[in-house]
Amino acid sequence: MSPLFKAVALVLVCGCSPYDPGLSGTPFLCGSADPVCPDGYTCVTTGGSAVCTSPDGSGGVDAGSGSSACTAPFSGVLATWTFVGASGTQTATNVATTATGVSATAISRSPALAPAAGLDSISAGNWPQIGTLDSQSYFTASITSPTGCHVVVTALGVDAKSSNTGPMMAAVGTSADAFAAPVTISTSTPSTPALTAASTGQLELRIFGFAATASGGTMRIQNTLTVTGRVQ
Repeated sequence: MSPLFKAVALVLVCGCSPYDPGLSGTPFLCGSADPVCPDGYTCVTTGGSAVCTSPDGSGGVDAGSGSSACTAPFSGVLATWTFVGASGTQTATNVATTATGVSATAISRSPALAPAAGLDSISAGNWPQIGTLDSQSYFTASITSPTGCHVVVTALGVDAKSSNTGPMMAAVGTSADAFAAPVTISTSTPSTPALTAASTGQLELRIFGFAATASGGTMRIQNTLTVTGRVQ
């Protein structure tokens, strides 16, 4: 190996830190723009850092042995929130169902939003009247992986509905990349956006709304919200 090649290799290895012994091989930090990881790798939040690792179980996160320690692998709907019968003004809506071992928080509004009426939903007003995403205005919920496993979220089923003066644009982001690469969703019809997000602990999802045309405009999450993916 030439001295120049050795030097380049050393720089690359150093740039991959922090190294987590719970991940197989040599994990490396996720990027800041899509794709955040190469093909065959998933961005996993662990120890406060977002790290690329193989999502197929052979390179997953475990208790430190270097192989998957998950005893309850699963693929399908991870969590469901149901809003049927809700007034829209409730502070939060508890999760209705979760996969075995998965836990999830209630869905709620960020402090920047105001409760708004809307049957069969959780609804909010005071959305930003700007054409770019406001990091302070969102609905939020989190899911947590079972002990010894990590969750990989692959899709969201969301029915977001805006009033005539509510947000014309909306997007969903996750804490796996610090909400840096949100995916656009509809504010008029149900959406099933594809996501790529994974975590060894708690993974937060935020549904942002923006580009409202009046302060009194509202946006709600109605009927049912579902998170689909894998436990591995």
